Amino acid sequence: MKFQSFHHLFFASKVGAFSRVTKREYKDSQITLTGLEAQIVIDYYKIKNIQIGNVKSNPSKASKDFILYNTNTAIKLNLVYPKPSKRELRLYISKKNGFKPKGGMIWFIFVNKKNKLVVGALDEVTWNSLDQYDIDDNEYINSINLTIPKKKDIRNISTKGEIIKIKTKGRTTYKRNPNLAILRFEKSGYKCEINPRHETFTSIRTNLPFVESHHFIPMKYQGIIKYPLDNLDNLISLCPNCHRAFHHAIIDEKVLLIKDVYEKRTQLHNLYSVEDLKGFYNCISIKD
Repeated sequence: MKFQSFHHLFFASKVGAFSRVTKREYKDSQITLTGLEAQIVIDYYKIKNIQIGNVKSNPSKASKDFILYNTNTAIKLNLVYPKPSKRELRLYISKKNGFKPKGGMIWFIFVNKKNKLVVGALDEVTWNSLDQYDIDDNEYINSINLTIPKKKDIRNISTKGEIIKIKTKGRTTYKRNPNLAILRFEKSGYKCEINPRHETFTSIRTNLPFVESHHFIPMKYQGIIKYPLDNLDNLISLCPNCHRAFHHAIIDEKVLLIKDVYEKRTQLHNLYSVEDLKGFYNCISIKD
């Protein structure tokens, strides 16, 4: 399956693919590369440099270099077309060589920004939980709670937002305006936009119902999206429970939340599909 925007951002990849390792593949110590998985390898090594026939017939040509994800170490794995027809491209996984994911794990392959071919594997729970929050999300929520609403400040701001880069300690984040979030709260009546009947509590700071602001298209993607993501239409007023669900719920429940908000934000329909948004949230169901 093709890497989505989320994966490219998380892994700093140019192109990538993933799939579930079957029990048979683990038992046979070989993964048959299909679709984009195969194309990535072919584009990287060029078809003339891939061994046709079994490994033993040309061990040096069969052996290929990879970088192992997480450890960033160089490993060698055998890659061949076992049959002259070149219809099957097989990667031989090996515990001895450092890469033999178990059946049920999600294995992935991508080309990184340094033009190195990377392989890795994670259990499905970890794969579905990668990088749930925007950078500085908690600080953003705290800044909203510490902001005392001022009518003139709120109503004079641009609802379209602006892109302001913040560079600290070698990383780039983007400024978020707490007054925009407060304006969204006012428009929602300080209620949860998933369900206005969701109970919350009264904030000691504002004496208003406590709600939290969530960027529907996460701010982490600002670097690849041209318009400001910190804009009124992209903000959602949520009860704390629904906000946590956007980050921590299982895929099926998270998709229901995405679809709910998508139907209410009709202005997004010309820009994104539900499948696009599922990709932003790492909510792509993995096929066997």
